[in-house]
Amino acid sequence: MSPSWQQSSHGVRWQLALDTDRLVPGRLVDGTITVTADGDYEARGLVAALVAIEHWQHEETTNDGQGQTSTRTVTSRDELRREPVQLSGPLQLAPGERRTFPFQMPIPPLGPASLEATVAGLDWTFEAKLDRPGWPDSGIDVPVRVVQPVALLRAGVVPVGEFALYPEADAGHDDLTAGITLVPLPLCSGAAFNGSVILRSAAARRLQEIRAEIRVQIDATVSSGKHETITPWSAVLVPSAEVQGEQTIHFEGSLDDRPLPTIELPHGRASAAFHLILATAWARDPHLVRDVTIATTLEL
Repeated sequence: MSPSWQQSSHGVRWQLALDTDRLVPGRLVDGTITVTADGDYEARGLVAALVAIEHWQHEETTNDGQGQTSTRTVTSRDELRREPVQLSGPLQLAPGERRTFPFQMPIPPLGPASLEATVAGLDWTFEAKLDRPGWPDSGIDVPVRVVQPVALLRAGVVPVGEFALYPEADAGHDDLTAGITLVPLPLCSGAAFNGSVILRSAAARRLQEIRAEIRVQIDATVSSGKHETITPWSAVLVPSAEVQGEQTIHFEGSLDDRPLPTIELPHGRASAAFHLILATAWARDPHLVRDVTIATTLEL
């Protein structure tokens, strides 16, 4: 079922329908806008646009007159993209008159993709407005998601870790090594995956559990920028274990359906890694880590 929205603004009732609210870069999305006037309404045009707003957080330190220092977190925003489409020239609407405008909206070929995080991210909005000189414009705006295709990651458009696109990669920590396989790569938000770990330990180890996590590191790449880690998947692979020599562990899972693509933005970035965690009593847990990549659609 196609997504649709209804809003009322400055004497006009709006209905918006899109084929999908998950937009693929380089494609067109079909939609219709229907406007119904509450009274006589005149506008010099109807314009729709896709708008991308980047946000990022950083810390600012200030000194007061008494020499005391305080630090606060500041969120900055910047309009990164605006893709307008003229849907109509001048128009007049009588009270109760209803007009429908079909359209095709182009999605920028390189996105960038939506990123949903606190310290850095990118939000896309579809907006339309009736331009009314001398009066407040009537309009509608709704959130949409621009996705990160697998093809853009494989093509090298987005920088990724050295082995992040290889199904199998090695990881090591002291006398522990592991061959970690994940299929498919890139991983995809909301999609299933499977994998295996060939764990090798030179010494005998008694573990509370062996667990795995996929972690996404979000960084605001500005001076004093903040960072956070989001875990869209975690699982206990072995609840209690004693390891020595070689052991093979198979697993499967599914990422949360949240837009956390591998991406670089003007003021932020997101990168992902698989962590194999050997929970050890009364000691620091060894982590065997390999890079991975995350897309947000499997269409391309």
